[in-house]
Amino acid sequence: MDALLDIVRAMRLTGGVFLEAEFTAPWCISSKIAPEDCRPFTPEPRHIIGFHYITAGRCLLKVDGQQPMVVERGQLIVLPRNDEHVLASASNLRPVNSHHLIQPGPDGGLARIVYGGGGEPTQIDPTWLNRGTGSS
Repeated sequence: MDALLDIVRAMRLTGGVFLEAEFTAPWCISSKIAPEDCRPFTPEPRHIIGFHYITAGRCLLKVDGQQPMVVERGQLIVLPRNDEHVLASASNLRPVNSHHLIQPGPDGGLARIVYGGGGEPTQIDPTWLNRGTGSS
């Protein structure tokens, strides 16, 4: 773990969690973290590395040009190029833009998404990292 922390420090990465999400099947969202999503927490980043940590349940991840994959509780999705992606409870669903689902957090806390049809639950902590802001 120390070696990984050394690598992250050398890359001068910064980051933070900006929302938490609770989904219930059936659900399907499209997502891509935009620089303006980071503004409340840091100056606008030059490069965004998106990632999502599945804390409960499971989901299907689809990224253009890649085979869909199942992601289970305890697994981390890392999107080093911040690719637009789809997260879903099943492959045959039409995605909704996740930005339309974001609700502000109470008292300036984490924003939230609560979305779906009431079935099997999935909890995701979408997170971002950025590689510097242009000022050192």
